[in-house]
Amino acid sequence: MSASSGSVRELTALLSALRRARHPSPAHAAQLHARLVVSAGARPHPVLLTQLVSLYAAAGRLADALRALRAHLAAANLRTYAVLVSALARPHPGLAFSLFAGACRGLRLGPHLVSAVLAACAGLPPLCGRQVHARAAKAVPPRDVFVYTGLVDAYAKAGDMAASRKVFDEMPCPGAASWNTLLVGYARNKMCLEALSVFRELAGQGREVPLDQVSVSGVLSACSSAGTVDFGRQVHACAAKVGLELGAVCVSNALLDMYARCGCSREALVLFDAMDCRDVITWNVVICACIHESCFKEACILFQSMVRDGVLPDDVSYATALQASACLLSWALGASIHASVIKTGFLDSDGVASSLITMYSKCGSLGDALQAFEVAEDHFCVMSWTAMITALQQNGHGLQAVDMFEKMLEHGIPPDHITFVSVLSSCSHSGLVEQGRKYFNLMTQVHKITPSTEHYACMVDMFGRAGLLSEAKQFIDQMRVKPDASVLGALLSACMNCRDLEMGEEVAKKLFVIEPGNTGNYVLLANIYTSHGRLEKAKEVRKWMRFQELRKEKGCSLVNDESQTSML
Repeated sequence: MSASSGSVRELTALLSALRRARHPSPAHAAQLHARLVVSAGARPHPVLLTQLVSLYAAAGRLADALRALRAHLAAANLRTYAVLVSALARPHPGLAFSLFAGACRGLRLGPHLVSAVLAACAGLPPLCGRQVHARAAKAVPPRDVFVYTGLVDAYAKAGDMAASRKVFDEMPCPGAASWNTLLVGYARNKMCLEALSVFRELAGQGREVPLDQVSVSGVLSACSSAGTVDFGRQVHACAAKVGLELGAVCVSNALLDMYARCGCSREALVLFDAMDCRDVITWNVVICACIHESCFKEACILFQSMVRDGVLPDDVSYATALQASACLLSWALGASIHASVIKTGFLDSDGVASSLITMYSKCGSLGDALQAFEVAEDHFCVMSWTAMITALQQNGHGLQAVDMFEKMLEHGIPPDHITFVSVLSSCSHSGLVEQGRKYFNLMTQVHKITPSTEHYACMVDMFGRAGLLSEAKQFIDQMRVKPDASVLGALLSACMNCRDLEMGEEVAKKLFVIEPGNTGNYVLLANIYTSHGRLEKAKEVRKWMRFQELRKEKGCSLVNDESQTSML
C-alpha cells in the first residue's frame, strides 16, 4: 500500500521540521518511523525515506539510519544513499564505502553520492579513491567542479600528488576551491616548491580566480616549511594588496608563523603589534617564536598578557608556557601554570602532561615530575613515558630510567626515536653496555626506527665510557651515514678516556674541519697530549686556540632567582 499524496506532504513537513531542529530527538524519529511504516507500508516514498535517514543521522543514531535503509531498500534512491554515506564517511569510512559499492550495483551513479564517498576515502587505502575515480569518470563529466575537486583532495590526502595534479589538469574550468585544494595538498605533503609554483599560476589568473584566505594561508605554510622568506614577503605584499593582510586572522597568523619560523622575529613582532584581532593561535605562534629565540621571560610575559586580554589558553598555550618556565628553572611559575591547567581541564592533553614532567624535572623536583607522570600514566602516551625516562636520565638516575623503559614496553607502548635517545644515554652513563646493544637492536630490528646521529653518538659514548675504544671505532665504520660532529666528538672523548693518542689526533683533525669554532675539541686534544707527557704539543694546541681567538667557556652553575619570575 502506498501513501497518499496528502500523507506524503504531511510526513515530509514533519520530518523536515524535526531535521532542522538544533537537537533532533531520536524518540521523535522512531515515532515518525513507525508512522511511516503504518501509513506507507514496506515501500515508503523515496523522499520520506531519505528524510527519515537524514533525521536519524542528525540525531546521531547512525545504526537506526542504516536499519531504516536496509528495511526499505527498494525505496532507496541515490539521495538516500548519499545522505547516509555522508554521515558515515568520517566515523565509519569502510562502511560508507561498502554502501557506495552497493548503490553502484543497483543505481545509476550521480555526483551527490560520489562527493559523499570521497570524504570517506581519506580514511581508506589509496585503491578505494582510484575505484571511485574510475566509476566517476563514466558517470560524471570533468566540468562537475565539485566532484573533481573532491577527487583532487582525495588523491592529495592519500599522498599521490601526481594523480591529484592530473585530475586537476583534466578540469576545463577549475574554480578557486580546486586551486586551493591542489595548493594545500602540495603543502601538506611537504612538496613546498610545487605549492609555490601553483600559487604563481593562481596569482597569474588575475580576476578570473581571485586570491582568498585559503590560498594565501596555504602558500605561507609552504614558505614556512621551505624557509623561503623572500617568497613569503612577496605573498605578504599580495595579501596586503587584496586586503587580506590584517583583515583575515588566519592569514595574519600564517604570516606571523612564516616570519617566526624563518627566523625573522623582528618582522613577526611588528606584524603582531599591528594586529587588531588576535586569537589563541596568534598568541601561541608569537610565544613559540620567543622560545625559539631563547627569550623565555618574554614568552611568559606574553602568556600572561594573553590571559589578561581575555583569550582562553589551549593545550598548546599551556605546553609552551611550561616549556618557557622550565628553561627559566622557575618552579613557582610552572606550578602556577599547573594549577591553571587543572582548573581549565587540560590535564588530559598529552603535550601538557609531558611538558609538566619536563618542567618539574628541569627545576630539580623529580618527585613532582613523578606525580605528574602518574596522573598521565593512565593515558598510555609515549610522550609522557619518554618525558619521565628523560627526566630520570638527566637527573642521574640511569638505572631507574632503564627500569621505566622496561615498564613502558610491558604496557605495550611503542617507543619513538626520542625515547631511544634517552634510554641509550642512560645505558651509557650507567655502564650498561649489553643493555645498550640490546636496545639499539630493538630499535632497528623490531621497531624499524632508522638510527639518527644522536643514537650513534650515544652508542659511541657508551663504548668509550666502558673502555671499548676499538668497538666504538668499529661501530662508526659500520654506520650507514657519515659520522657528524656529535659522533666524532663522542669518539674523541673515548680516546681521552682510553688514552689513545694516535686515534685522538686523527679524530681531532676531522673535528677541527667540521666545527673549527668548538673549543671543547681543542681542549680534549690538549688534555690527551698532557696525559701522555707531550706538554709542548699541548701548548701548541692552546696557542692555536689563542691565535684563532677561541676561549674555553668558564664553568658555571645556574641559580634561579624566584623573585625575578614570580612577577611574570
